[in-house]
Amino acid sequence: MAKDLIGMIISIAFVFAVILVSEVLRKVCKLGNEFTRKFVHIGVSHWWIAAMFLISDIRYAVIPPVLFVLLNYYSYKKNLFKSMERQENPDLGTVYFPVSLIILILLTWKGGLLGGDYRYLGALGTLVMGYGDGFAAIIGKNFGKQKYNIFKSCKSLEGSVTMFVFSTLVSAVLLSIFRGFDIYNLRTSIIIAVVVTLAEAFTPFGADNITVPIITTLTAYYMTVLQSRAMFLFIYMACIGFLLSFLIALVAYRKKSLTLDGSVGATFLGTVIYATSGLFGSALMILFFISSSLLSHFKKSLKAKVVRQFEKTGHRDIFQVFANGGIGLIYSVLFYITKNPSFLLLLGISFAAANADTWATELGILNRSNPVSLRTLKRVEKGTSGAVSLLGTTAALLGAGFIGIFTALGFKLVDIRSLGFTYIQSFAMVTLGGFAGSLIDSILGATVQGVYYSDELEGETEKRIYNGKPTLLVRGFRLINNDIVNFLSIALSSALFARMI
Repeated sequence: MAKDLIGMIISIAFVFAVILVSEVLRKVCKLGNEFTRKFVHIGVSHWWIAAMFLISDIRYAVIPPVLFVLLNYYSYKKNLFKSMERQENPDLGTVYFPVSLIILILLTWKGGLLGGDYRYLGALGTLVMGYGDGFAAIIGKNFGKQKYNIFKSCKSLEGSVTMFVFSTLVSAVLLSIFRGFDIYNLRTSIIIAVVVTLAEAFTPFGADNITVPIITTLTAYYMTVLQSRAMFLFIYMACIGFLLSFLIALVAYRKKSLTLDGSVGATFLGTVIYATSGLFGSALMILFFISSSLLSHFKKSLKAKVVRQFEKTGHRDIFQVFANGGIGLIYSVLFYITKNPSFLLLLGISFAAANADTWATELGILNRSNPVSLRTLKRVEKGTSGAVSLLGTTAALLGAGFIGIFTALGFKLVDIRSLGFTYIQSFAMVTLGGFAGSLIDSILGATVQGVYYSDELEGETEKRIYNGKPTLLVRGFRLINNDIVNFLSIALSSALFARMI
């Protein structure tokens, strides 16, 4: 008991020493308030290290943070410790931090709610909060240029990247010290970093001082104590997929290839596909997206007049993302559940169909002569739904073949031994399936897709409203737009070839 009492006093003295040094830095060295505030933030996070070695009894361990909840709240109201209070837009962050310490002590200390001595996991949560959030704020404040707002809280991409880096480092170091260095703990560190970076980004009003340490500790507890190898691998792959998808979606958003909601949809799609079919499915998705985006900018000025007729142009929104990738997502998940490589082939066909249709649209517009309508078999204006041209049809075959080549290459690199087909057969089926999808898309576009007449355009359009004026439905069904046609054509073409596998 005496040892715990002495340890408690030393740990409290440590916190006051950190605050005292910060006050000296503010007054003598004339350092700014934000710097001294983060100095206290990072410094005080080491209280846990002192406490876990000096205090054994959970009852003594919980006393210091309870005292600092009261003291910090008083300082918040009276501006007692100027070096640790935010002068602009004050919040209760300094109060939330010791609150999180109380919760972590009750969870991880010997005799706590988790049922064991997991103080090192509490240290992990506290130090990730200290270093990760602390340096994220410093970098974001001084170097953050890529801003984003969530729940009225302004964050920066640079700050979030810093949060991820420091969270990974802190997690890797502590897990290596207490559990040994191995690839499992390194992967666990990456998972923890992704989860808490998202938690920090989505938590407003300084409440990340509660959410980050608690989520960090619980994630670490789940991954290290409640170990499930299959679940661990899925979560790890999902985290890697999220990082890759987020970066690609961010670039696409900056390049105006995706809308904001389209970026969110693409990130979700990429995350799940990478988690369920790995690099195989993700590579096909990325190849489709990049090739389609490049072609959309190819000879853009020559296509501008025709593109005005399309319902959606330029930026892909979330509906377009899932119209083109939703079927592939389903096959990817089915592969993960069944481990049947036939679903990877169908995944390839789905992206080949999406790619074929996009290539046909983007290049078919450039055909010298007008296309032929599949409905009337007469030449119609360029951009008419359900019309085909020689250049567009050739582009569709090439677009499907492009995905077909990489599907066959993917099967060879992945080296799946239970394939019921050869690499050449996989190339042929994906190419033909994708090409068939493009033809089905044209047939649906000519028959059931809603097509409208615009007085202002003096012609047909896919848009229900053109330049703020309603258009008149001339054929097809109002509920069936281009996104639904794309989704149906991909679903039908892949289902058709599913019966052949």
